[in-house]
Amino acid sequence: MELSPIGFVHSSIHSRSDMPVQGVDAEIEILPQYSEGLAGIEENSHLILVCWMHEADRDVLRAVARKVSSDLPEKGVFSLRSPARPNPLSISVVRLIGIQDGRFLALANVDLIDGTPVIDIKPYQAGWDCVFSATGHDRTEKILKMSPAEYRAGLIREAMNYHGELCPGVAVAVRIAEAATRALKSDLRAPQISVVLGADPCISDALIGITGASRGNCRLRYSKDDRYSVSSPQEEVIFHLRAVPESVDEILACPEESLLDCAVCSPAQPLET
Repeated sequence: MELSPIGFVHSSIHSRSDMPVQGVDAEIEILPQYSEGLAGIEENSHLILVCWMHEADRDVLRAVARKVSSDLPEKGVFSLRSPARPNPLSISVVRLIGIQDGRFLALANVDLIDGTPVIDIKPYQAGWDCVFSATGHDRTEKILKMSPAEYRAGLIREAMNYHGELCPGVAVAVRIAEAATRALKSDLRAPQISVVLGADPCISDALIGITGASRGNCRLRYSKDDRYSVSSPQEEVIFHLRAVPESVDEILACPEESLLDCAVCSPAQPLET
């Protein structure tokens, strides 16, 4: 088995301990002898990046997701996205911002340190690579140990992955999700969590992307009025919008009580499906 780098990562992050959970904007330099392989790549909004995590420990089979918290349960590395593993390959989906001089790719959401060897690049194809119905472990414990900034960054990414852009409606949905998580103390993608959507299509898209709720999995309903809610079997958190600022930054920064009326109560009777 022979692997040769096709390029290298140029990043502002030089230490693994400094890497944010959601990654950073970075550049990939493709070596000149491989530059012809990039023909047509600009037609894709997202790419699958395969890299070799050259500083990773290769003798680890069990680890903890320390990027979030060092007191999370230990798991096998094949059930984690830890860099420490027998063959430290990194496979991640990144957003293509642009290409310069035929071989320099500007990318977003790159969680690789400066100098990381690039092994391969593939186009991300939503119809093949996105499994919206996929399920995984309950992330509640991990989420509750995240900093508010880390959790917000994850919510924004999940919402944008579904909706396509960070617009005011997506920002409102993120604030709703933050409040619902705090009230229910639950991973909003958990199968027992259901969502009621109001009239705004951008908020609705974002909440679907964040929660994974759909009509098919019986977790998604629509309101006859202009309310949104997120509920567990024990509690329902109901939201009505107040004065919504025009910009994303204002929505994300304003006090929650000025943006949302929020009430926690017993779960309501089923609405229109």
